[in-house]
Parts: sequence; structure tokens; C-alpha cells
Amino acid sequence: MAPKKPTSEAAPPPSSRRSARIADQPKSSSVPTNGVKVNSKKEINSNKRSAENDASTENKKAKATTTSKASIPKSRETSSKKEDTKSKEKEEKQAEAPASAKADTGSKGALRLGDKLPKITLKDNEGNDVDVSQLAGEKGVVVFLYPKADTPGCTTQACGYRDNYDKIEDFGYEIYGLSKDKSEAQQKWINKKELTYNLLCDPESKFIKRLGAFVQPNNTKRSHFIFEKGTGKLVDISLGVKPADE
Repeated sequence: MAPKKPTSEAAPPPSSRRSARIADQPKSSSVPTNGVKVNSKKEINSNKRSAENDASTENKKAKATTTSKASIPKSRETSSKKEDTKSKEKEEKQAEAPASAKADTGSKGALRLGDKLPKITLKDNEGNDVDVSQLAGEKGVVVFLYPKADTPGCTTQACGYRDNYDKIEDFGYEIYGLSKDKSEAQQKWINKKELTYNLLCDPESKFIKRLGAFVQPNNTKRSHFIFEKGTGKLVDISLGVKPADE
């Protein structure tokens, strides 16, 4: 019996056939794993850029809203300050008397050089009674007059004394401010500007008249007076001074 003719090619094994079928299938952008879809790298990058753009847009909106909200109060605050300054400048102008204006010194007349501090009782910024005649003792006294507390020019004047307080004290003098303002207004001004000395209240202009600085109907000449230590005698008179000169 003649032997069978061998075939030229052997049939591929089953495993090779399965691999071929898998290779022929179209590639999917995502391969399910245990029922969960896994996005491709391209999809992930696209989603990431979209999220970043959304976040950037939200940040810009938030900044714009914050800027808008912040700018409105600031503008109003600036406008309010300007109006307040103008109002105070007007009050100061109405309360100040020109240097050349005729003074009303009352029935007792104005103090002259060599005269002593008069016997007058006033309130200070804390509401305490102060005997003017007793201000000078171991130290001399500098009394400066201003038309209206917490107004622009008067603040310049008062801060000048504040900034030079130590120098004046080293010369042996105490400082007192004097105006027609009440204790509450004086104390508020002290707190606001950190003034380092007491302020005297003279709503009836008793002391202001004796100093020759009162002008009708209800005005005050910006000025200062120096009384020597020990005797309390008047040794210097300066009427109608400028705020910056003080």
C-alpha cells in the first residue's frame, strides 16, 4: 500500500486563530475594564482643558465682582472725606477772626505784658475745673488759642505743639490749648490726633476776652501767650498768627 502524500502546509493551531481574530477587530478608543469605561488620554486632556477654562472664567468673574464692589465704597468714602473737609474749613473760617479786627476785651480789658494770669475757672477736656490763675508754678505756661477744634488749620496748629512738646517742656513750660469748644469735642480731638497736652474750654470767652483775642459776634483770633514760671506774669503776646507758624 502506497504511503499517503504529505500535505505541504500544516493547519495553524487554535491559539493562533484566536490571536488573528482579535488583531482583525477595529481598535476602540476605550476598553471596558470590569464594566467601567476608561477614557483615552485625548479625552482626559480635553476634559482637563475644559475644566481649567471654566475655573479661569469663574476666577475672572469673581475678581471683577470683587473689584467692582471694592471700588464703589472707596469712591464714596473719598467723596465723603472731601465734603467733610470742606464743611470743617467753612466752620473754621466762620469762627476765626482776622488779625486786624478790633477785639472785644470786656469790662476788665485785655491783659498787658507783666500782668498775671487772671482768676477765672474753666473746664478742661476731661470736664475738670481748672483755676487759670494757678496754671503757672514750677513751670511757665504757653497758652495757644484756636477758633474751632478738629478743623484743618487748627489741627495743623495743635499738631505743631504736639510735635514740639518735649522741646517746650525742656525749657520749663507747660502747654494748654484754648477755645470755645466743649469738653467732649476737645477730648475727641485729643484722641484723634494724639495730642500730648490739655485743652481748656471757654464757651463764654471769659479768658479769651482777657487775652484780647475775642471779636464780635463770636470769633477768636488765632494766637499764643507765654506766662513765666513762678510769677505767672505775661511775657509774650502773639495775635493773629498763622497755623504753620505755631
